[in-house]
Amino acid sequence: MLKKIGVIILYISLVLLLGAGVYHLFMAIIYDPGLPALIKLALIGIIIALIVILIALIKEKREDKKNEKYDHREY
Repeated sequence: MLKKIGVIILYISLVLLLGAGVYHLFMAIIYDPGLPALIKLALIGIIIALIVILIALIKEKREDKKNEKYDHREY
């Protein structure tokens, strides 16, 4: 039980830390006056794409893990 609580606290802390980091990165990119608009748009697009890919991989991993306990086939 304590292990689960610890893991939950760790995940929440990591999400908060990553969220704050991404927020500050966005703000630094948006408010940098020397950066051309095209570069700003491209950097923001890359960041959003990486976040979407990460979420998709996490979701896929959870689905595989959920279905794994019912799959007892030998390969």
